Amino acid sequence: EGIQLSPLARAVQTRKADVFVQHARLGANEATGWHTHPGPVFVEVVRGSVTYEDAAHGKCRRATYTAGEGFFDPGFGHVHRAFAGAHGADFYPVYVLPPGSENHLIPAAAPEECVH
Repeated sequence: EGIQLSPLARAVQTRKADVFVQHARLGANEATGWHTHPGPVFVEVVRGSVTYEDAAHGKCRRATYTAGEGFFDPGFGHVHRAFAGAHGADFYPVYVLPPGSENHLIPAAAPEECVH
């Protein structure tokens, strides 16, 4: 999925944004909770694999990324989760948040399309 410019423009208010990098690690088959972000996030997988799960157009979608690959999350209410493959995963989210965002991660309910 390509990088969308509108979430970046929305995050960079008055020519400013809070940008930070996080090192995230998930154990074998471990998942994050369902969540969203107050701005867009670029993610680079550096070890193992990460499956990104979200919903669009009435369907639950899954895309798996391995070391050396990455993806873009638009944030701003886009609900998703990630889970590691059989060997776990290390990845680096780069958050581009509106100035003064209180948190980088906002818990959310799973989309109906993705309730298993």
